[in-house]
Order: sequence, then structure tokens, then C-alpha cells
Amino acid sequence: MVSSRDAPRSLSEPASIDVLYVEADRDFAALVASQLERERGRFTVHTESDPRAALDRIRSGDAAFDCVVCGYDPPGLDGLDVLSRVRDESPELPFIVFTERAREEIADEALAAGATGYLRKGDDATQYRLLATRVENAVERVRSARASPGEALETRLSVRSRAMDEAPVGIVLTDPRAADNPIVYANEAFETLTGYDAEEAVGRNCRFLQGEATDEDTVAELRAAVDERDPTTVELLNYRKDGTEFWNRVRIAPLFDDDGDIDFFVGFQDDVTPRKVYERTLWANTARLEALFEHSPDLVVIHTDDGTIRDVNQRMCEELGYSEAELVDKTIWDLDPSSDPARSRSFWGELPPNEPDRFEGELQRRDGTTFPTEVHLIQLNVAGEDLYVAMIRDITEQKQREVELVEQNERLDRFASVVSHDLRNPLQVAMGRLDLLADDCDSDHVDAIDRALERMDDLISDLLVLAHDGDDAMEIEPVALSDLAQACWRNVVTGGAVLSVETELVLDADADQLQQLLENLFRNAVEHGSTGSRDSPDDAVEHGSTGNRTASGDAVEHGSTGDRDDSPDRGAGVTVTVGETDRGFYVEDDGVGIPPENRDTVFEAGYTTSSQGTGFGLNIISQVAAAHGWEVTVSEGAEGGARFEFRVD
Repeated sequence: MVSSRDAPRSLSEPASIDVLYVEADRDFAALVASQLERERGRFTVHTESDPRAALDRIRSGDAAFDCVVCGYDPPGLDGLDVLSRVRDESPELPFIVFTERAREEIADEALAAGATGYLRKGDDATQYRLLATRVENAVERVRSARASPGEALETRLSVRSRAMDEAPVGIVLTDPRAADNPIVYANEAFETLTGYDAEEAVGRNCRFLQGEATDEDTVAELRAAVDERDPTTVELLNYRKDGTEFWNRVRIAPLFDDDGDIDFFVGFQDDVTPRKVYERTLWANTARLEALFEHSPDLVVIHTDDGTIRDVNQRMCEELGYSEAELVDKTIWDLDPSSDPARSRSFWGELPPNEPDRFEGELQRRDGTTFPTEVHLIQLNVAGEDLYVAMIRDITEQKQREVELVEQNERLDRFASVVSHDLRNPLQVAMGRLDLLADDCDSDHVDAIDRALERMDDLISDLLVLAHDGDDAMEIEPVALSDLAQACWRNVVTGGAVLSVETELVLDADADQLQQLLENLFRNAVEHGSTGSRDSPDDAVEHGSTGNRTASGDAVEHGSTGDRDDSPDRGAGVTVTVGETDRGFYVEDDGVGIPPENRDTVFEAGYTTSSQGTGFGLNIISQVAAAHGWEVTVSEGAEGGARFEFRVD
């Protein structure tokens, strides 16, 4: 195992190299020396024009040279003679022959005599750079051979570490010559990526970054590449020092020395977490979209701008009785007999991208039967091509309900016509004749007949209100509740009752419907809360009279005598209050109130506790509230009467 003391993370200041250059031409020697020192800042180049003097300097040991560079034809002794004498004194001292001659036999002779290297002189920077590399590599090999294991590793690392220190990606070097292939170098980007200092990483196998969720198959792939000395790239889920996960793209490759032996494994490490998260999100979204496409209850068709079908879901196949292969490459108008190709193309061309549009159509099954459809179409641009996604729903049942509703409305219109004309006209004749009979005959039966006819009139009026409810579109506008309540009170025969308005609330409402609601509440309070009514608690729920219907905006024919009881005793002692709550408004009285057991059913159509009530008045109130989206509840008033509260928020 290599310790952090043996292999520091960065060796940006490697040991210096002293070079002795033997060259007869002093000017050329000075040029070469300056070029070499410029190429390698760690070089110190000494020059000598006399080969014998150079040998004396080497023997004396005054200067410890790391390498000798010698020309082939120095004066007195040629380069090979100098080489021979150097080898006698220093067998391992690197010696490079640097000559203008290009003959191969000179190179062979020099190498055979023990030269470390041979290089032809040149007049461009490339030759000086090559010479510097030859010198540096030769010196490092000798130093590595002489050094202890830790020093040798430091020497091997020094040449490679300078650029890696500043690299923007995490880099580690591992030593395959040592047990368990430990990290011997880690740069600053690795520290930033993992949260570990280089001193914490050096000496450990890279597996210390792995954790519980790291994929074992990917680890095995990486390990096999190391064993086979092969480069590879994998993506691993690794863990930082603080325990957080990150996706690490690891690229490893072997590095070889000049002899072709493996020197290190280099590992480049990139944080690809954002991309992996995006890929997983994209995969999940794609999976969901595919599931929606295949399992949607709607029929889904994808087609081009010329109507050619590119894809369909299973629901489309099942509904039409075709296979997917049979539907693909058909056109839309092959399946929709109601469509016109020219109009369809024009419509598609005007459809804004990514904005769905809705329309109705028709589809034809394989057996020739057709069914109506509702289509939601959206244009999408995929890889430069305009495609259209149609989500289609079978609306056969909806169309049937529409037909039934039309028929029902027609029956309702006929019913309203019968009620308003065929029943009301004879009723008005009967009420008029009863008035004449009362003038001619003094009988107790007259009052009973009068009450029965008035109840029939109330029933007809309420039924017409229910029949026509919703015929006219609501016109929502700001309505001052106080002003409308005062106007409604004047429209109702209130006798001795008193109105108290305690609100300045302005509501967004349909004024006509809100007027109908208030007038029904006021009549109910006056009719059931008077002194006479207090002795009959069973008569506490509305009688259903809509009273002065001409004033309330009823659209039917009238002519009824309406609320005939306009005596001061009507509503005597009753106070009706209109006020506001934090969520709406209320109408309450201080009459006999509504028993708790009846409060859940008072709004049902036809419900009444009185033989005189129609059972529709409060139902009309609940329908008006529902049309506005309000909630209505009934409870006991502050003085024991009935309180109707409307939540409008």
C-alpha cells in the first residue's frame, strides 16, 4: 500500500535537471542552452566547447550532471570517444548524441556504444522541444531506477501531474503495480467533486466512493477493464464524503511508459447528476405518456397534416374493429364520413401549435355503423414535422341525453302552456263568479270555496315558476342588498309586519332571481310568523304563496286576487331582519320558527306542514341559491323565529 507521504497529490515543482552540453560552436551552444531552458523550467544547461575539459568536469564531481548532450565532431575527441570515456566513469549517466549528420550508421554506432539516445540537429523549435523531452525522459528513468519505491513513484508522477492539477474535471491516478490498485494522485477538481481531500483519497482503492445503491454489474465492468488493462467508460452512483449521492461518469485508461509497460491508470470523473435526473424524469414521463396513450379510455390518433394516420392506441382499434396495422396509413376521412378533406386541411393549417381545439365529428366502424364523437385536437412539432394528436370520445350517450332533454323541454313547454292558459282561464272565471255569488248569497261555503280557488291559483303560479326556472340566462351584476330588500318589501302584502335592514352588502347576482328569493322569504315570514300563526306551530312552514306575482316579475298570466288578506292583523307583531354575515347574508324573523326536525326537508319540492301550503315556495328559494352557487341553511333566529342564511363566498 502506498501512503500519502510517499505520493503527495500535486508535484508541481519537480526536481531540477542539470545538463552538460558539449559543443565546439559556442554561439550555437548558447542558443541550444537557452532553448532547452525555455522548454523546461527545471533545466539548467552548462556548456563546454572542449571535450577534455568536459570530461574533467564530470570526473571532478564539482557539478553533478544529470545528462550529457554531445555533438558528433567536437575538436580533439569525437562524440563517440567522449561517450566511451563517460561510460567508463558513469555507466548510467544519460548521454545523447546531437549531430548535424543524418546517416543511419552514425545512429547505430552511437547506440551500440552505449548512447541513451541520438538526435539530429535542426533549426526550428520542434527539434529543441524533442531534445528536451528526450533528456527529461532519460533522466527520469535513471532516477526512478535509483530511487526508493516512494521516490520512484514521485518521479513517475512529477511529469504527469502538472497539467492535471489545473484540469476542470476530477482526475485520479492509480498504481496497478501496487496491491489493490490504490489512488496515488488526486487533483483539486476531484476534491471538489467528492468532498474528500487528496490526503484522504491517496492510498485507497476508488471503491470507497461506492455505496448501497451502487450498481454491482457496473462495478464489475469497471473492474474487468482494469484487470484487462483496457480503457472503458461507465456511469456509477457514487457517494460524497457527506453521504449525498451523485452520478459519476468514470472514464479510465492505462498509461504506458517509454518501454511499453503500464505505468498508471488514469480516471476522469464528471458529475453527470443533472443529466441523469433529466434522463430519469424523461423516461418516467415517457412511460406515463405511453401508458396514457395505450390505456386511455379515449380513442387516440396521431396523424400528419395530410390526414395520414401514423399511430393509434388500442382503444381505437377495439372500438372500430381494426388492427393497428390496418389503421396506420389510412386517412382521417377514411374513418370519418362526415369530414371534408379540403376543409380539414384548412382547419389544421390554421390551428395554433400547442393549443388544443374542440369540435364534434363522426367515426365509422369496420361493420359500417357510425357513432358521434367529440374531438380534442392539438398540433405538435416533432423533429421538424407537424403532427396532430386527436383525443376522441364517443358521445353517443350524451347525444341521446340531449335528444331526451329537448323532448322533455318540449313536454314542459306544453305543460306550462296548459297550466297558464287552459287551467288558469277557467280558474279566473270561477273566482269572478264567486265574487258575484258572494254578493247574492250569504253562505259559509263561499269562504271555503274562495280559499280553495286561491290555493289553486298559488299552486299554478308556483308550478309555472318551477317550469320556467332557467329559461332565461342569468345576468350577474352588482346588486345592493339593502335597496332590493326595501323594494321587495313594498311588493309584498305585509300588513302589520316590520322590516329591518342591517346591511350595506353588495352582491354579484341576477337581480330578478334575487328579488324572487327575497319576496318568497318575506311572504313566508309574514304568513307564518303573525300573531295568529303562533298558536299553530304545524303551520310554521311556508304555504307556498308567491303573493303579488305581477310585482315579482312572474312571466305568466295573472289575474289572481293574490294575497287577499291585507288587513292590519296580517303579520302583526312580526319583525323580519335582513343582515350580513362574514360569508354572505341572512333573512330571519321573530315568529314561531321551524321545528328542528323539519329543517333538513323544508327545501324539498312539495314539502309543507300546512294544508294551505303549495310546498314550492322554499324549493324555489333553494333553486335560486343553487343557480348562483350559494349554500342556504335554515336555523333558529336570534328571537326564536326562522333564520335563512346564505353563504355566497
